[in-house]
Amino acid sequence: MASLPGRKSDVVNALRSFLNNFKSNTGLRGPILKLLSGTGYASLAGYLGMLVLVRLYPKESWAVNDYIISLVGVFGPLVSLRYEDALMLAEDKRNASHAFFLACFSTIIISTLLWILLPIAESVGALTKIPQVTEWLWVVPVLLVIFRISKIAELWLIRLEDFDRVPIGQITQMSTMVVTRIGYGLLGSGPAGLISGYAIGWIASIMVFGKRVGNSLADALGDGLSFKILRDTAIRYRRFPAYTAPAAMISALGTRLPILVLAIYFSLETVGEYGRAVNLLFVPLSFVGVAIGQVFFVRAVQAHRHHRLYDISATIHERMVMLAILPAAVMMVGGPGIFAFLLGEDWRASGEMIRYLAPWIFLTSVSSPLTRLFDVMERQSLELILNLIIFGVLAAALIIGGATQSLTTTLLMLGIGGAVVRFIQLTIILRLADVDLAQIVWPYLRYGFFCLPWLVIVGVASAWFSPFLTTLCSIIAGAGYLATVIIRDNYFTDE
Repeated sequence: MASLPGRKSDVVNALRSFLNNFKSNTGLRGPILKLLSGTGYASLAGYLGMLVLVRLYPKESWAVNDYIISLVGVFGPLVSLRYEDALMLAEDKRNASHAFFLACFSTIIISTLLWILLPIAESVGALTKIPQVTEWLWVVPVLLVIFRISKIAELWLIRLEDFDRVPIGQITQMSTMVVTRIGYGLLGSGPAGLISGYAIGWIASIMVFGKRVGNSLADALGDGLSFKILRDTAIRYRRFPAYTAPAAMISALGTRLPILVLAIYFSLETVGEYGRAVNLLFVPLSFVGVAIGQVFFVRAVQAHRHHRLYDISATIHERMVMLAILPAAVMMVGGPGIFAFLLGEDWRASGEMIRYLAPWIFLTSVSSPLTRLFDVMERQSLELILNLIIFGVLAAALIIGGATQSLTTTLLMLGIGGAVVRFIQLTIILRLADVDLAQIVWPYLRYGFFCLPWLVIVGVASAWFSPFLTTLCSIIAGAGYLATVIIRDNYFTDE
């Protein structure tokens, strides 16, 4: 008992250190915690909104929305030509500001060209077997401009290390989108409410970023926008449109391919169920990956210049595994009960789907920030090759699985195939950064062991008790796992 005061003091010091980290813009932890705070609030708003939204919109409306948003995700890297990535690599702020405008100009020009190609809408609608998609294709170029300019502005703020404003934009975007969708849903608007809410949410984030971005760009431009610097920037970073943009587009297409293909083999309801399955796990994990990836990109560029890329890469990989492994494992064990409790029994099928998809989603989330290493080391051609292989495996899984007319077989092949190729990609990335194989494998064993006792509790609840108890045990498991990590790894006391 004599050691109790010391233990209590350690806990107090750990909490104090954790809170102090939010004030820091240096290192990794402070900026990441600030961005994750926005991600956490945005995810919470998204989850709470989803509890209402799935009861306002039918599965068919979700399917149409998912198709449109998937197309935005697929074409997003193409329209900006990924010139925004040059924001981090350009050492001079004036050159960086020109990279900002180059990305924005590319986005507007290519989105306009896509608008001109809209007459192909009829054939796309026939291919997807969702005629409702055809009438909404016109909105894709509009959403592309709104979405990409918001993300480019966000990346500019990350370059400035303005880690306080970015979370505000994330919270505003998600909150506005949820409230707008609920409002439209109460009016019975169908897909229009979901798509309009998406657009209005990103417009709101642009408004939050606008003044700070405008003032800082004006300062960085100095004598004004120069056509010569724009041209030189386009030439200097030509590897981004040549390799990074198509690689990112292929990666996005691979991730969203099931949304675009499942209706060919199965029903429209299946597409809606799949979308919610992925949304409930992948979206929050992708938010985490994006937040960490933004800080990692800035710090990795600096580390590469000082030949210290190994340390930061190993650290980010370990922390991504630590953050993502429990949510994915819990969904594999208790997914059906969790979905049934949160979204209603009509959505239990989504929980069954996530059991097969969770390993792929988990490794995709872990690899997301680390793919920035291809840009840092200027190995974009290798990234393109790997993404082509990943896409080929996922497409083959969907085609072969779909031909069996068995949804379970299709999802199983998708989950296993996706997980295998993502782990291969992760291994190649980390080996390029000189992280040895033992260090790559160890986090999965370590944090898997930490998860194990909590998963047993969730498994028992899922097998023998109600969806409510399954969900409650999942929350307890998350808290218990987090406490274990804090105590064992001292994440909040050491940088």
